[in-house]
Amino acid sequence: MNMIGDNSKQQKERRILFSHYHRKDRELHAKRKALSDEIKANRKNANAAGFTSQKLDHYLKAFNAEDQQKPVDRLKSDRENLAWLGLIPDQPQGDLLSDRATGDEMVRAKGFHAGLTGADRVSGYSGGSTEDQMWLDSYDAGRKEYDTEIPDILKNIDAALSKEEPEPDGSEPFIPAGEHA
Repeated sequence: MNMIGDNSKQQKERRILFSHYHRKDRELHAKRKALSDEIKANRKNANAAGFTSQKLDHYLKAFNAEDQQKPVDRLKSDRENLAWLGLIPDQPQGDLLSDRATGDEMVRAKGFHAGLTGADRVSGYSGGSTEDQMWLDSYDAGRKEYDTEIPDILKNIDAALSKEEPEPDGSEPFIPAGEHA
């Protein structure tokens, strides 16, 4: 029987509530560890393919930048530092972005990149506008290139890793296309 001033019910509820948060925390920690292990495996595979973690980090940081000008400014600063160190030629009158892409080229490049990397098929431009259509067409081209090429690329990587020859695709490697043995 609970008496006035008895805290046992509150203590029990507090203990149960703590257990609830602990369980959730434990689940999230396990998910974070699994994701961390997955990231490490992906980075190891990327490194074996010739892509360093630093390159992936830099690309992801630039990709996720809210202000796209910041990575450009950083590049300009890095170039300046390298020029000051004498490691690259200094181009004082040159513009870092003298080969800058046109607006249409940027729209196409962003759409192609989004398709290639499997981002959402939403351009961010006014629906039906010229930019929207260019972006969507480029997205489709990037998506098609990925979908067409990645199975063979992954098959070749898997074959190289397992030291096996890739499955024959029906063509003879030493007979020119169109000729028969």
